[in-house]
Order: sequence, then structure tokens, then C-alpha cells
Amino acid sequence: MQMNTPANPRRWERQPKTILINLVLKGDHLISDSSAFTLDISLGGASVRTKFALVPGERVEVVPKGELTFIIPARTVWVREDDYKWTFAGLEFLDISLALGMHSLMHPSSV
Repeated sequence: MQMNTPANPRRWERQPKTILINLVLKGDHLISDSSAFTLDISLGGASVRTKFALVPGERVEVVPKGELTFIIPARTVWVREDDYKWTFAGLEFLDISLALGMHSLMHPSSV
């Protein structure tokens, strides 16, 4: 008898973690949302809350707040808004080596 097992399309396990970030959009001018933060995170990406109205496919930069300053390029994968006009988005990190810095914020003793 064959069992139906749900496929997990994620390459990296996500962990719930709130990390304060600046979310940066490039256009004619750089704009930053300093009120953004992660809801969960993995080496491959993160779910975030932001005041920006993002669209799937849009490129952003994630800059964690704190002592270590680094920039992680990311692509918006999915977006939804709540009744309070916050945007929730799934971001895919485009450079895994830079995403290791975010991983160190999740597990400071492992670096």
C-alpha cells in the first residue's frame, strides 16, 4: 500500500525568529523601511513584515540591525497584506554566503 506523504519543497528548514532589519528598495532613489523585521528565517530566505507594498519578483536588500552590518540581496517570492496595511512577504536570499551572517544571528554560539 502506497502512503501519501506531503512533499516539503523547502531546501532549508525555517526557524521562527524576530530579527530587526532595514529593508531597502532601489529605484530612482534608495528608500528604506527601518520598521521591518523577520518572522521566520532560513539560509535560503525569510518571511518579513514591512510597510512597503512589495510585488513578487521585486529585488530588495535585507540589512540586519546591530553590531554586524552586511547586506543580503533578496527577491520577493510571495506577498500578502493584512487589514492594517502591513505587508507580509516571503524573500529568497540570492547569496547564500551572505545569508550565513543572518544564520549567525539565529545561532550566535554556532559561529
